[in-house]
Amino acid sequence: MKIKWEAILTVTLVACALLTTGVVMRREFFAVATAKPQEDKPSYIEDWRTQLVGGVRMGPSAAPVQVLEFADFECPFCGAFHKRLKDLRERYPSQVALTFVHFPLAMHRFAMPAARVAECAGDQGRFEAMYNRLFEEQESFGLKPWSEYATAAGVPDIAAFDACIKRTDSVPRIEEGKQLGAKLDVQGTPTLVINGWKLGHPPSESELGAMVQAVLAGKAPISAGRKS
Repeated sequence: MKIKWEAILTVTLVACALLTTGVVMRREFFAVATAKPQEDKPSYIEDWRTQLVGGVRMGPSAAPVQVLEFADFECPFCGAFHKRLKDLRERYPSQVALTFVHFPLAMHRFAMPAARVAECAGDQGRFEAMYNRLFEEQESFGLKPWSEYATAAGVPDIAAFDACIKRTDSVPRIEEGKQLGAKLDVQGTPTLVINGWKLGHPPSESELGAMVQAVLAGKAPISAGRKS
């Protein structure tokens, strides 16, 4: 009888563990799925050049290809897409400029703190270095202090950085990014606007290259669209 009850208990515990794992996995998959942007047709934003001031530009202001990126530092799709954008800018250092716009999603626990971390690093001239570091080390969010990210990103004054990230007031550029995203009907991250064309889904590496080549040839990045 004792062996029978032990067997029943073991089966029950295993079943509970499997159920718990399933719930956690379902919740994680649901969160990832809802972070993915809507797949709709590209749309053109008439006043797109005025929107470039709403974020942090990385690259020359006179670059013929201007990419506006709405992203969340904890978003897994943004992390995967980051390397694609980085490679593109390395291939076209003078032709492509990126303007990053904060669009932290409420479902992500570390999205807002990471956005503030980037801004605090930016206060010391290290925004781009921190931008790269955060996307490349998403899996470490919550497992190590932000000061380690700051050190790796070359932030010179760690004490000032630590004081900055502890502030609780709103950060204007983060709030402005969220407002701009709402105005442009950004549905998820990452969402890109390339020379005025808002894309419905993140482009592949080949699609990105084709868009850049089109702009450099004096055409619109979207073949069926109008010139920017």
